[in-house]
Amino acid sequence: MNGKIIQIDSNISFVLTKDNKVYEVFIKGNVKKETKPLVGDDVEFEFIEESKGNITKIMPRKNEIYRPRIANVDQVIIVTSLFEPLFASYILNKYIFMIEAKKIKPILLFTKNELLNKTKFYDEVMQKVNSYKDIGYEVFILDNIENVKYNKEIKNLRLKLVDKVSFFTGQTGAGKSTTLNNYLVDHQIKTNEISLKLNRGKHTTTNVKIYNLPDNILIADTPGFSSFELVNLEVENILRTSKILNKFNSNCKFIDCIHIHEKKCGVKDAVEANDIPLFIYEDYKKIYEEISNRKVRY
Repeated sequence: MNGKIIQIDSNISFVLTKDNKVYEVFIKGNVKKETKPLVGDDVEFEFIEESKGNITKIMPRKNEIYRPRIANVDQVIIVTSLFEPLFASYILNKYIFMIEAKKIKPILLFTKNELLNKTKFYDEVMQKVNSYKDIGYEVFILDNIENVKYNKEIKNLRLKLVDKVSFFTGQTGAGKSTTLNNYLVDHQIKTNEISLKLNRGKHTTTNVKIYNLPDNILIADTPGFSSFELVNLEVENILRTSKILNKFNSNCKFIDCIHIHEKKCGVKDAVEANDIPLFIYEDYKKIYEEISNRKVRY
């Protein structure tokens, strides 16, 4: 039989089949030695008894994410707070670069617009948010409270989830679980208040789980994070796959241009012409430094 791992609990994996049945399966030792199973893995398993089985093969993965640990994803909804905590571009851009390097489509979901609207930061933050639209990213903006606009955005976002394996991720306190609760009516996710003192949220989701919804929607909820490392990601990966950098790198003099120190650089020219937002370029330079100074793992 074939299926997809939707949850892992210690040595037990829960596998969803095409007929929407869930089996409790174990992985054989020889299979586990070759590949450690991840949520999202497509597997073959042999039936043992009622709703139980053994995994006999893990199929090749089309992609794999380190943070969170999940495989075979079509798209990532990156949830980012506009206020409480206040919008911070670096973590978002870092995650976008990482996801694109995995050749996965990012969708940007900004939350708590209603709260931001009451602050002095509104114009500055919304200018940055709108720049992602100008670049060509799909952007959704949610108010902090349910209203006509909120319901419309939730409905439009749901259409993007049909026939896809998607996962929601974002910094703790961004409203990820609250947003997901719109779709997971029968699987309500606990939410916590924001830790105002630390300007970040408290963790509410503790593991990765895929929910099977109507219209062939598979949604993974994942633990929130306050920071993450770019593991197994090199600058060259970003240069080959970045949506924004690849728009202008054909104008670079050198084929191996990293868009920082070189002269006659198409990306730097685009920044000067405001075709690339300065804040995204500055974040790219920070990411370059982070990767360059990363300690070698043995």
